[in-house]
Amino acid sequence: MIKRRLLSYDIPQLTKVFKKDFPQLVTMAEESESAALFKEALRSFVSSRIDRTVGGSNMGNAVAKRILLLIEHDDTTVAELSTGEEIPVRTITYLWQFLTGKPGEDVSPDFFIDLYRQFELLENPQEIVPDRSLVKRQMNRWPTGLDEEVMAIRRSNKERIMAGLIRKIERRHAPTSRFQFTEGMSYEEKYTKVQEWWNTGRFHLAMAFKSPTELNYFLGGSLSAETMELLARARKKGMPFFVTPYYLSLLNTNTSGFDDATIRSYILYSEELVDTYGQIKAWEKEDIVVAGQPNAAGWLLPEGHNIHRRYPEVAILIPDSMGRACGGLCASCQRMYDFQSERLNFDFESLKPKETWDKKLRRLMRYFEEDAQLRDILITGGDALMSQNATLRNILDAVYKMAVRKRKANESRPEGEKYAELQRVRLGSRLLAYLPLRITDELVGILRNFKDKASRVGVTQFIIQTHFQ
Repeated sequence: MIKRRLLSYDIPQLTKVFKKDFPQLVTMAEESESAALFKEALRSFVSSRIDRTVGGSNMGNAVAKRILLLIEHDDTTVAELSTGEEIPVRTITYLWQFLTGKPGEDVSPDFFIDLYRQFELLENPQEIVPDRSLVKRQMNRWPTGLDEEVMAIRRSNKERIMAGLIRKIERRHAPTSRFQFTEGMSYEEKYTKVQEWWNTGRFHLAMAFKSPTELNYFLGGSLSAETMELLARARKKGMPFFVTPYYLSLLNTNTSGFDDATIRSYILYSEELVDTYGQIKAWEKEDIVVAGQPNAAGWLLPEGHNIHRRYPEVAILIPDSMGRACGGLCASCQRMYDFQSERLNFDFESLKPKETWDKKLRRLMRYFEEDAQLRDILITGGDALMSQNATLRNILDAVYKMAVRKRKANESRPEGEKYAELQRVRLGSRLLAYLPLRITDELVGILRNFKDKASRVGVTQFIIQTHFQ
């Protein structure tokens, strides 16, 4: 099993490990004059490891077949939808270059660590079925947000950010804002007020940081010059920044303490993303919608960009509301294409539902109601929970009434001609990570009310679909 320290190895260290643990593999590569010859030798070697007897090693066979797939697909290409380019796949070619020490493209050590694990399993196939104790031991290897040391760092972050927010509010000129100080308030009174506001979701949305300079200020000036230069380039290209004070408090600005690289990577964009932004076509080709024309999956959708569909039974609903915004712009966002086109954005005033939205919502519900196959609706955006409570209640109520009508209509349809009835409703949201303060008693009441009545008309699953890494 891979030792934990191996995860931090660089290329020279990994070269030594491969030579020590897989000398036959290294010799095979060195005796092959080209990557093509290495692939043939490797294919023969791996194929010989497949146990063809009854009851043979399932794990060993699975790993061997996985490596054979890597060989088969080497030197092929995949379509990169975000740029329209053809990206070459050279997994085994890179392995041959690595094992022979030949100069090649710059490849991450993680790539070879993963291949190490494949060959390790090929040599010693073992199927580890994790039990509760094993999972707990693995999880305990890493700090969590419930560890006292981590909480202490985050409390310190919160104190620093709150002090900065006081200065930010003092300089604001927004007479309509509910978050402002009354004249004559002492610093202690201001601090107490900000502590009180901190516990409300709207405060974090109103105070969100929207520029690299502001982001760096509230991170205690801890961003490097290279990072600031990259973020400045991102802003010049029109990439939006939106980070809530709460989420920023989760990061670690110290040189010691917990490693925040994963959560930091969501808000600090990579050079590859910045380079691509502006030329993104779509993560999924089905998301390109032209009025009056079927999308790439063959579905003719209502005008506008409210419904996305890839599969027969499922369609996505993106409302004309604050649900077109998020609690933060993830660097890995599947809908970066829509942020680039500004269909999704952080201009909350412009995203408030218009009077025409209710009529449009009813028209969109007819699309679900009159489709013979749709039985699953994913309400997302943006972020479904960014919509205000009244808006979300109206959307869910429209979904419920549509489900009732569809079920009622089936009563008069003959067998074999009945439409699929609504069975699953999902709300796509990352606010559990970006802004957990959004989850209030009122919101829970709205969700509970919908679940209770929707379950009585055939909706068996009502799900909050979230993701946080």
